[in-house]
Amino acid sequence: MGNRLWTDPPIPRGATDVTYPIRGLAWIFVLVGAWLPTVASAQVTINMSRVTCADYLAMTPEQSDVFGAWIGGYFNQKTGYTWIDLGAQKRNVANIKAWCATSPREFVMTGISRAAGTAAFQGDPNKALVKVDMSRITCQQFIDYAYDQQVTIGAWMSGYYNASRNIDTLDITRYKANSKRVSNYCKRHRRETLMATIEKVAR
Repeated sequence: MGNRLWTDPPIPRGATDVTYPIRGLAWIFVLVGAWLPTVASAQVTINMSRVTCADYLAMTPEQSDVFGAWIGGYFNQKTGYTWIDLGAQKRNVANIKAWCATSPREFVMTGISRAAGTAAFQGDPNKALVKVDMSRITCQQFIDYAYDQQVTIGAWMSGYYNASRNIDTLDITRYKANSKRVSNYCKRHRRETLMATIEKVAR
């Protein structure tokens, strides 16, 4: 189970440069689910900043969770923290969905950016009932997680490190290459933290 996160993501047969629209292709938000044939030369990107509220509300719960994890990692980096208050996260998801229901044409990231810096959005690390510090997850812990947890963590890390480069576009080809590097390194350095590993080997 520990290696499934790093499976090569799918790319349409014969594709050379593809930018997917969101609607109708939201399955890609599992990031590396391997549903289509692979073409090594293809370039597949998703502009996460162009995901509308209508797109978001149309996602399945799994797709919504993974998309939310990517967005969460992105805004965690922008606001300078690596911990997650799960209670605040649950409230944020409910608030975003309520807002999206009244603003279907708005871009999700635009709406979140207005609230991301507030204390209510971030939560209080001293009061959080359940707090997860993503910077402390080790390679061994990651390998031991269930597949769905690996996918969610992988999405969060992708969002976090894309934000560090000021990139709001998800490059699937780059993601899969980095995933392989991280997976191979983690197998040999299980006590290393996942974030330290990404910083060492990702390109």
